[in-house]
Amino acid sequence: MKLTSILKPEFIKVNCGADSRETLLAEMISELAGMGLVVDDQRIIRKLLERENMGSTSIGNHAAVPHTKVHGLQSPIVFIAVSRKGIRYSEGDKERVHLAILILSPTESPIVHLQILAAAASLIKHSRNLVRDILNADTREGVMEIIRRNESDND
Repeated sequence: MKLTSILKPEFIKVNCGADSRETLLAEMISELAGMGLVVDDQRIIRKLLERENMGSTSIGNHAAVPHTKVHGLQSPIVFIAVSRKGIRYSEGDKERVHLAILILSPTESPIVHLQILAAAASLIKHSRNLVRDILNADTREGVMEIIRRNESDND
């Protein structure tokens, strides 16, 4: 599975203003709520923070992959936030997070959830300059193209 099979340009925020993990998650969910894609945004934020408390979803290479399953969601959502200044995502992190790939999946689709999670982790792990290139992109479409190119390079 490729992230670009789910990701849409309107699900990319190029200049995220968050300064903490909590405000980052709230900002991403707020964007989705504003599009009418999620309903109970506070419950989703709580679920994401509960997941973070079990273990940080920061996975190195200046990236994090927050994720949770959402009851009532019709199809998976991948939302990307780019922070130029970087966010101190968790206490144990040595580096700031500049790229967050949020994954929300229907509770009824645990296998799809794991496939999307694996695709995001693979993209981050195998794409040496991914975050640097994304930080240099000015548009949603530019970020989308960088991800598409890196997914193709990793085939």
